[in-house]
Amino acid sequence: MIKNKNVSLSKGIDIIKNELLTIPKKSGVYQMIGENSEYLYIGKAKNLNNRIKFYTQPKRLNSRLSYMVSNTVKLEIIVTSSEIEALLLESNLIKKFEPIFNILLKDDKSFSSILFNLSHSFPQLSAHRGRRNIKGEYFGPFVSKKTVQKTIETLQKIFLLRTCNDNIFKSRTRPCLQFQIKRCSAPCVNLISKEDYRDSLNEAKKFLQGNSKSIKQDLIKKMYNASDKQNFEAAAIFRNRIKALTEVHASQNINIPNMNDVDFLVLRKIGNKVVIQMTIIRSGCNYGSKSYFPSPGKNGADVLEEEIMQAFVCQFYDKNIPPENILVNLNPKDKNLIEELLHKKHKIKVKIELPQRGKKLEIIKSTLKNAEENLNRKIYEKSSNKNNLKNLQQTFNFKNSIKKLEVYDNSHNQGKSPVGAMIAFNEDGFLKSLYRRYNILTEHKNLSKQISAEFVNNNDYLMMQEVIRRRFIGKNSSGFPDLIIIDGGKGHLNIVLNELKELQISNIEVLAISKGIKRDAGRENFYTKFSDSFRFNKDDPTLFFLQKLRDEVHRYAIAGHRIKSKKNIFKNPLDEINGIGANRKKSLLEEFGSAKAVGTASISDLLKVEGINKSTAQKIFNFFN
Repeated sequence: MIKNKNVSLSKGIDIIKNELLTIPKKSGVYQMIGENSEYLYIGKAKNLNNRIKFYTQPKRLNSRLSYMVSNTVKLEIIVTSSEIEALLLESNLIKKFEPIFNILLKDDKSFSSILFNLSHSFPQLSAHRGRRNIKGEYFGPFVSKKTVQKTIETLQKIFLLRTCNDNIFKSRTRPCLQFQIKRCSAPCVNLISKEDYRDSLNEAKKFLQGNSKSIKQDLIKKMYNASDKQNFEAAAIFRNRIKALTEVHASQNINIPNMNDVDFLVLRKIGNKVVIQMTIIRSGCNYGSKSYFPSPGKNGADVLEEEIMQAFVCQFYDKNIPPENILVNLNPKDKNLIEELLHKKHKIKVKIELPQRGKKLEIIKSTLKNAEENLNRKIYEKSSNKNNLKNLQQTFNFKNSIKKLEVYDNSHNQGKSPVGAMIAFNEDGFLKSLYRRYNILTEHKNLSKQISAEFVNNNDYLMMQEVIRRRFIGKNSSGFPDLIIIDGGKGHLNIVLNELKELQISNIEVLAISKGIKRDAGRENFYTKFSDSFRFNKDDPTLFFLQKLRDEVHRYAIAGHRIKSKKNIFKNPLDEINGIGANRKKSLLEEFGSAKAVGTASISDLLKVEGINKSTAQKIFNFFN
């Protein structure tokens, strides 16, 4: 954030004027940089000289631009061969440097799709996210993982396609549970031919493409045929598949004339708060809706809605493949240029359109209502979060205001599978992209060698010490919070304070939460470096807020511990021996039958195994003895 108070508009204009003398009248990107090499703003221009000249005219600058120019100490330009290249470069640089005056899309993760993996003779059905580098056919995108999973389950019910990976598929000798519950045709044990499986696969593709009418008619025909033959069990199976098909289309089907694939983007702005509501339609089916809350930058109230829409489209479709039609409630700035950019990047001819009438306009209006409701809810939540953070600061007399906080907890089972967890929170709510888990190391090089690994893993203090140190040193040392909250007592507080002191970090407050008498919620004790103990009234809203934070980090830590425990169940001791790879491990297990038997073998017995030399045999023997 900008901390320089000695700023001057005239000084900023003079800096820009000096740079203007060498700036060409060509397309490119300009970067305004403040003190400490902080990126203030990144923009593109068809004519760099003309565009930058605009910032030297104080009468034409609004309050936001004036503030930006005042804080500018350096101006850098990058010349491009075309305006399209400039637009693409601008989008990439904004995502990389996140300038405080630019419009930033906080959540631009790629959506999930359904993948038919065609690299196998019996293609697998699976959820896919990220780059489409696997050979196969993709359907989507879907807004939520739940929608993807529900659709996959529906496809299983109707078409009996496999979802297991290739390794499991190869190892099967008899049908699995999915076959027993009528969700798979068991191609792994050849209970269906390749031709019949391909037919089912093609039917599933038709279903995802919106051509379900013929599929439904075919299923109805098969049901009646089975019923006529008094094969009522088979008729019931077809009935259930018809029911699943009907339920899906009853909830998803949207009829838009002459348009199967379309994204609806609706923008609503109140002050400096913005929401963009997105609804995805593919093959006439509703694949979900999602709200985005892009940051309009510092003094964002002055930013034009057209500029926000432009920034959103450029940043969002950088990762996500656009449809041929994007319908909006207002056109983005440089609409034609953006269409050309998307065509160049994705090889898809994209049309951005502002509906004027009919079904398209109805959906736009409906989406706008949802957008307004979501934005008002967001504004209320942010206001509530802001008050909670303010009350927290005032209750414990912290010197600085609390803008961002982090909460820490450990989870283990008598020292086994120890995991440290950290969650982050600010005015916008829980920052899940910043959540982190830490696998507690069994070796603590910074501790005395006399301390055993078992003691370390079963000692909450040392675990917390490790997590804090790993969080605040090295590559992780960025975006420091204003407050650290620890799930623990005064001992944990002292450990964290000492660790921060060693790391020479003095501007972070620390608060510890210990469980109350008989672990009674509402009777928790709170500790800071300024007070030995503090307890809230049971109905205090700040107490509820702190309990919510504690419960969230507790949930996150336990989930990490369970994942680690599950992995450790299947862990083989041979994996811990240096020099034992997959091939040698396989040879040892084939020879002795189990890792336990390998541990009881002599060196001479080990040497009889293919691929095991004298030094490796000695390593194995020493490991177990």
